[in-house]
Amino acid sequence: MVKYFNIIQALCRSALANPNEAILHQINRLKDGLEKDGHEKEAKSLEGLLSSSQASLEMSPSKIQQSFVATIGETLTAKTPIPVDKETSTPLAEVFFPAELPDEMPLFDDNIQLAIQSIVNEWMKFEKLLEINATPASSCLIYGAPGTGKTHLAKWISKQIGLPVVLARLEGLMSSFLGTTSRNIGNLFAFANRYRCVLLLDEFDAIAKLRNDPQEVGEVKRVVNTLLQSLDSRHEKGFTIGVTNHESLLDPAIWRRFDIQIEIPKPSPEVMMHLLKKFLTPLEFNESEIKFLAWCLEGSSGADAEMLSKWLKRAFVLEKGSSIISVMKQFALLNSGRVDVGKRNVMLHSDEDFITMLLEDRAYSFKQKDIASLFGITPSTLSKQLSKFKDSEKI
Repeated sequence: MVKYFNIIQALCRSALANPNEAILHQINRLKDGLEKDGHEKEAKSLEGLLSSSQASLEMSPSKIQQSFVATIGETLTAKTPIPVDKETSTPLAEVFFPAELPDEMPLFDDNIQLAIQSIVNEWMKFEKLLEINATPASSCLIYGAPGTGKTHLAKWISKQIGLPVVLARLEGLMSSFLGTTSRNIGNLFAFANRYRCVLLLDEFDAIAKLRNDPQEVGEVKRVVNTLLQSLDSRHEKGFTIGVTNHESLLDPAIWRRFDIQIEIPKPSPEVMMHLLKKFLTPLEFNESEIKFLAWCLEGSSGADAEMLSKWLKRAFVLEKGSSIISVMKQFALLNSGRVDVGKRNVMLHSDEDFITMLLEDRAYSFKQKDIASLFGITPSTLSKQLSKFKDSEKI
């Protein structure tokens, strides 16, 4: 590959002339790969291209913000009064301005990142789409397991669009007073439609709680109808994002109102390792240790990775000299919901079974030298232990 690096460099330079999140992610992966393989000169060259691209982006005005000048509505400011629940005087929403929104997209697999980037690209080409009477998607439902970065993603998309976020948690709009919930929903949408903003509806499945109450059949119908009418009224007036952990609880008619539906899966092994590296900074772990930590959290969420990282930071400050194996056994014991029950039982039962499980795991492909390092023994000692273990099984 290094033989043709001048061609690779030229391709990267061309791609960075109009970069998006997916392009930046892939070039960073290429840079890291070159650095890992000892091609430091080539890695530094790509790092220079990335730095120059970032500087150019920071100096140039947002293309998305320019295109949004065409949208109707008043400008939302910090002094704009927020609608409130008339019974309790509780604000129906929070407002976050672009400067308060996250700069980085949550880490996902490449196919998810590309799909998300395509949504943002629609708004980047807002005016061109209008010319052919093809407006961008005006609504998006983001769903998946808790802790996978859905709300963070919604805020990041809003940052890219360049508009403030009006964040309302649907449960916060619910009221015990007859008719008040429908009125709150109507007032919220009237507010969002008046101003240029992204309307972010979090905890979107909260309406299902009403549906489960046989005393609230009439109220459910009113609330659902109000929500449907409100979503229809929002069409072509701004961008609406719904976020839910329980998409199956949504009324089918509400589900269909969203132009785009994105499922956010739990992190793959590769994504989990990237998340752990990010959250563990400034602590440093080698590749086999990161892979082992990801193995322990297989099937868990990004929020679980952050929780584990905080745990490890505390452990390595308070219990200096502890091995990563002993720390993870303690974590598995005190965080049973974050570690697969089968793995947890083996981890806490015997080191022989623990080592065997790691060696037999095909997804992570641990080598004996990696496992020996984790357990603080030499590869030859590990081989002897495995031989003894196999011999004892034959007896």
